[in-house]
Amino acid sequence: MPRSTRAATSPRRGPGRPARLSRESILDAARALLERDPYEPPTVARIAEEVGAVPAALYRHFESLDDLLDGVLAQVLGTAALASGRRAAWRASLRAWMRSLRAHLLRYPAVLPLIGRRGRTSPAWLDAASPLIEILERAGLRGAALARAHLWILETTVGLVMLEAQLSLPDQIEGAQASLAEMSEAGRARFAPLVPHLASLDGDAFFDFACERTVAALAELSAPAQRARSPRP
Repeated sequence: MPRSTRAATSPRRGPGRPARLSRESILDAARALLERDPYEPPTVARIAEEVGAVPAALYRHFESLDDLLDGVLAQVLGTAALASGRRAAWRASLRAWMRSLRAHLLRYPAVLPLIGRRGRTSPAWLDAASPLIEILERAGLRGAALARAHLWILETTVGLVMLEAQLSLPDQIEGAQASLAEMSEAGRARFAPLVPHLASLDGDAFFDFACERTVAALAELSAPAQRARSPRP
């Protein structure tokens, strides 16, 4: 939405009228900001302006800045868990969960820094990531293998999304191609043959490739556990 229409579409209190604030209305305002400016961080000042209040008024409904930003992140990721497909086979559920998480984060890239802020992991992020544990348990993983796989998939998924949010895959490839001339002769000789193949990829296709490789690797990891639980003839 163009910024020029912001005053017409954003709720503002009238002169002398107190703002009617609630936790829900504040979070709704933060979500509206992200819808309008998905790359702009949802700061306290911007959220307060959106609801027509002073920043200090927001803290009557939130215990701290962390509490407020956790709520914003929960607003964005709240439906991500719905895509885990509890009744589906674990392979389909894993694909759906990874794709859903990518879609949510790419829609609102400004929330990516909220996942781990000032060395603190957001509980809203951990809640959104928890359905992945159930999926991996259905794949037969337990204990250390489960913990390792859970962290690996989270780090892989978010890492790919962060790169894509900063620069789309086609733009990454175009930039790499433009840098060929500045590479060393040996490096250019190795990299140049890949460029035509890389140019045929897009973000969706590459992420699907990552999903399929993840599913295949997990199937290999879980195979011994699955065999151990299968009834012997």
